[in-house]
Amino acid sequence: MATLVAEAPAGAARAPSPVAAGATLEDALAAAAIEPGLAQIITCIADCVGEIGEALRSKDFEQAGSTNSFGDEQLEADLYADGVIFRRLRSCPSAASASSEETTEVVPLAGRGYSVAFDPLDGSSIVDANFAVGSIFGVWPGPSPLGQTGRDQAAAAYSVYGPRTVLVVAYVDGGGSAAVQQYVQHSDRAGRSSWVLQRAHSGLRHTKIIAPANLRAAADNGAYRELMDAWISGGYKLRYSGGMVPDVHHILAKGGGVFCNPSSAKSPAKLRLLYECAPLAYVIEAAGGTSYCGRGSVLDLPIRDTGAKTTIAVGTREDVETCLAAMKASPQ
Repeated sequence: MATLVAEAPAGAARAPSPVAAGATLEDALAAAAIEPGLAQIITCIADCVGEIGEALRSKDFEQAGSTNSFGDEQLEADLYADGVIFRRLRSCPSAASASSEETTEVVPLAGRGYSVAFDPLDGSSIVDANFAVGSIFGVWPGPSPLGQTGRDQAAAAYSVYGPRTVLVVAYVDGGGSAAVQQYVQHSDRAGRSSWVLQRAHSGLRHTKIIAPANLRAAADNGAYRELMDAWISGGYKLRYSGGMVPDVHHILAKGGGVFCNPSSAKSPAKLRLLYECAPLAYVIEAAGGTSYCGRGSVLDLPIRDTGAKTTIAVGTREDVETCLAAMKASPQ
């Protein structure tokens, strides 16, 4: 079997978090000595997540009756989250541009420094079932992510809106070490909220936890069908919700596992490189895991347009290696 080598983003080393659990996001970013403009972007993302999380708990969202430029049906929640993030990024002095799965062009903003690409509400089709959903963010240096790769990201983040709202941020600190930090939102007696470091994620191990997506592809991707049979006979645990964010977050929460999304001729790839796969692959690789697209790391795929799609497997190196045949059998 071929083997994969887990790399930290942009060749960064991995080191323990320089701050202890309980530190605020602002204190953690200051301790990490990252570029001030990038700290502004991450703080802005955290503010977006807080506002969206509160809205999902308190508002009643329905089908919007519209589609985005990719032809995907939109929910009111998609459009609401998209509006929140664009509004806050327009006020961020370090945001040079933004693009989303709902607003697919790269929109120039008034700031300078970084471009942000995001999926405002990943998994919105399972909102009505009250399943956990999330938002995904990739942050690239310069005025546009186009022409860059996932490995060029300055930071990536995602949120999980579940029983509690969780924010996970990945970046390379001022000393060149990759950090993946998980925050939860706390409110004091006066109602003021802050993001507090809950834990750092570093080092993933082999587990028997799987999240096999696009299962329909197993009907005509024989290697995927064989992989599913091997997982079943091997006594693996199924942890798949239909939402990419909570399924990938489960890998970090449990310290290992794999999310696998191959494709076939009849069930093509649906996940978008810019808005979903590159940011989440960045987080997993920064935490010591690996990603694979059928040809190599997802982070090495060039981002040529906002609509590009890809297959993806992310997780522990050993677990992703079991997916290689199914991924290579996917149409490229």
